[in-house]
Amino acid sequence: MVHVHLRSRRGRCLPYLAKPLIEKILIRQERDVNRNSINSGWGALITIKQVKAARALLGWAQADLARRSGISEPTIARLESSQGELGGRENTAARIRKALEVGGIDFIDENGGGPGVRLRKKLAKKG
Repeated sequence: MVHVHLRSRRGRCLPYLAKPLIEKILIRQERDVNRNSINSGWGALITIKQVKAARALLGWAQADLARRSGISEPTIARLESSQGELGGRENTAARIRKALEVGGIDFIDENGGGPGVRLRKKLAKKG
């Protein structure tokens, strides 16, 4: 069993903060991953390369992604200038991911071949 004691700057114990913090940590460790999308339902851990590849598949410039996600273009440019996982605030990464998924992108998990993206198949219209 792990005991967590959060203390204020004055040294007072803050037990009411410990439970939400622990729950958030445990939820991060137990997130579900489906076949088509890494960290599905959680929406944060995608890579910069996946974002760039998704934009290329959709034919979007950084300005297009910025407009569709509600994130400023300088923020998109700053995030894409780094390497590795998409950084920034959790909400920012989730909004970028959501905009790309609404645009028709599926995020593919590591599954031995490396993370990737693909365009979702369009459903044939009846009639």
